Amino acid sequence: MDGLTSKDLAVLMHLKRANVDYGKSIAINTGIPLEEVLQILDKLEAMGLIERVRSGKTLKRSVARFKLSNEVRKHHVYYKLSRRGELLVRSLRRSGRAQGA
Repeated sequence: MDGLTSKDLAVLMHLKRANVDYGKSIAINTGIPLEEVLQILDKLEAMGLIERVRSGKTLKRSVARFKLSNEVRKHHVYYKLSRRGELLVRSLRRSGRAQGA
């Protein structure tokens, strides 16, 4: 997809693996500075590739795979891939373009 950098793809691939995650955790796991991750999240959300998780006050580890405890209170803004983002990641994986990300 035009306009996506390797760092954008790294964030998308991380969200595919994590299912649901927040900015600081994405920064830690991808090695991208937090300020950049927050800008990338805004960009990807504006493009319709990710969306904010809005339901409930707690988050189970079965949903947020990188969480260490079984259940945590949501005190961050969590993101997940949108349907459009899922389809993009799937097509990138098939074409082999996402391997380096």
